[in-house]
Amino acid sequence: MTKFALLADIHEQLRLGESPVKQLARLEKLEDVMALYRLFYIDHTPYRTDPFKLIAYEATSFYDVVKDILPEEETWMVLASESANSGSRDFDLAYVEALLQSATTFTKVAHKFNEKEARLLWRWCLKDKPVITKRAFFGALARIHAVPNEVVTRNMTSATIVKLFRDKESLKANKRWTEYDWFPSPMRWKAYTSLAPPEENHLAVVVPKGDIVYLHNHVVRDRMGRRIGKHAYSANYLYEVVRCPDSGVETIIDRVKIRSPLEPFPTRMAGDGRGHMSTDSNWDDIVRKLQSPDVSCIRLIKPSQEFKPDAIGGYVMHADRTKVFLKVEYLTGGEYLLAALDGIDDVVCVTDAHALPDELQNPLDIECAVAEVAAVQVGIRNHSLFLYDWTVIKLRTDLGIKDVTQYVELLARSGVE
Repeated sequence: MTKFALLADIHEQLRLGESPVKQLARLEKLEDVMALYRLFYIDHTPYRTDPFKLIAYEATSFYDVVKDILPEEETWMVLASESANSGSRDFDLAYVEALLQSATTFTKVAHKFNEKEARLLWRWCLKDKPVITKRAFFGALARIHAVPNEVVTRNMTSATIVKLFRDKESLKANKRWTEYDWFPSPMRWKAYTSLAPPEENHLAVVVPKGDIVYLHNHVVRDRMGRRIGKHAYSANYLYEVVRCPDSGVETIIDRVKIRSPLEPFPTRMAGDGRGHMSTDSNWDDIVRKLQSPDVSCIRLIKPSQEFKPDAIGGYVMHADRTKVFLKVEYLTGGEYLLAALDGIDDVVCVTDAHALPDELQNPLDIECAVAEVAAVQVGIRNHSLFLYDWTVIKLRTDLGIKDVTQYVELLARSGVE
């Protein structure tokens, strides 16, 4: 159990100008550091007691009168002078909190603590300015635990303290991750919303459905860095892997050599036995692959891309990106056209007539039949937008005319002029 006297002595030494590193190093257990952090920086707790209220009740006076009598600055110093002139009773912090919760008079509390302990107690109760800043507190912890200062000061919370004691690697030393051999923040991906391929050539990395995890230094982590297991892969690499929960199959979608982290994507993935389609040569195939039921998404990566923690790695395309909702115009002879909405109820046909597939049969004779379609290849024909290739997904009987994609939206997403 955390001893309140120890925390009070550290507070006193810090108040007198002692080194935060030297003083915080006296706390060897996680629960002790968390207790001091809570006393210094956390405002909201059910155990806090208002000393003005206790004094007013005991003196049968008004609350505002008591506040006016006491000094506005460092009130806790004055209150501490009313404490017992004795040594510490070595209370646990839990007992101190329980005492505050049940206290009814000021004297009952004050006489249980010596002056040194009372200074921390009343400072905490009054929510006064802490003896050192939070940045200084976390900076001292960083030096004690031999980790980069920016790793802990960028997120100064209790969760960071827990990671310091239990799992330093999860703190993500992005700038020097290879030096410390720590888990870095994964790269981020921008949504690709255009129906046309990007102007520059990109490689397409197919991401199968499953859970994306990261394998580093024989530890399996999620994207947030939380430890979720162990693995037997080489410790020389950082792996990004998709795990299929049903089959247990693992697919490596990226691999970074820890001692050569700046290798371009094709180099670091060389020899994996998987070829990658390119947007310049295989755009139609990429869009079709996106509709596969076992594909979660497709990443578009420049061949020159280097791994940089928490940086933008490229684009990501989800199947919804290619989906459009078009009105089905049924023709005689078992054929149909697809049309986009132009305004409120006018439509513009964007395909030629084709034989009606089973997916678009309309047994309910819906007045406005809406098809969910994957637009594969979009262009301009006769000065109008035209779908040269598409895949019918299904008839959406739950949608109506107001759900049909507007022609101007389709034109904007197509990337054509």
